[in-house]
Amino acid sequence: MPDYGLSVKQMQVLGLTNDAAAYAARLPEVRAESLRAKAFYVGDEVTETKRQVARMAVDTKAPGQSPPDLPSLLLDGRICYIGMPLVPAVTELVISELLWLNYASPDKPIYVYINSTGWVGGVVVGSQTLQGEAVGFETEATAIMDTMAYIRPDIYTLVIGQAFGNAAMILASGKKGYRYALPNSRIMTCPPRMNRAFGNTSNCMIKANELENSTQTYVDFMSRFTGRDKEEVRRDVGRNRYFTPDQAVEYGIIDKVMQPSDAVVIERRDYEGMLRQSQSQGRGARSGGGAMAGADA
Repeated sequence: MPDYGLSVKQMQVLGLTNDAAAYAARLPEVRAESLRAKAFYVGDEVTETKRQVARMAVDTKAPGQSPPDLPSLLLDGRICYIGMPLVPAVTELVISELLWLNYASPDKPIYVYINSTGWVGGVVVGSQTLQGEAVGFETEATAIMDTMAYIRPDIYTLVIGQAFGNAAMILASGKKGYRYALPNSRIMTCPPRMNRAFGNTSNCMIKANELENSTQTYVDFMSRFTGRDKEEVRRDVGRNRYFTPDQAVEYGIIDKVMQPSDAVVIERRDYEGMLRQSQSQGRGARSGGGAMAGADA
């Protein structure tokens, strides 16, 4: 240690000594309670006696307790909800959910709930708002549909509210006999559109050709899903065409109109029973561990 012209006592006071005992004596006293992981629950520290287990039931919101993670609860019920315009972020989430549900239980169906407006795209146009502004691309819709066809589970579709354009195509792509609509939902087929094009003549012609190709792709899908002739579908999608749920059943876009008395399309789970089973297993593990410890002793 360098010599600063200080006495040993002064060096100890300033912490400049190698004396471990002196250094340890200067450390503050540490209590075991201060080393625990802390969380604050209604202003109090969580302890083993205060912790409350979240219950997924009607009366799940105990005083001071936050509700369960609802998106995760829907995913746990094998529901994939599409409720926004088709943009890459939405497509990424939907595809991720589909792939996860396929990995978790490939033999159980997946329920796709749809409430989407403005999916009226083409490869050039993409998803549009009601004002005609492009917000996405048809490749987002085809990516979802290709994933639905790629995974093993059957896809049950249900429209809640609205399904326009490509959303109607996704609705019709569900498994035959399991495509549903709520009584007051709206369904619309429409042709792909293109925003105002700029540039030279060649680029405008290229965009026009892509628009024609995307229109033909839309017609091919709707013809296959509805069982109608391509020429008829081409005429029908030449302009916006709205369907009531009953008209959609007649056209072949859906198979049934869900009534309030019908069972909800969701995989039901007994969360209370699962919680009780988990708690009983936890108690059994603790009691078994105590007996083993006693035997070892």
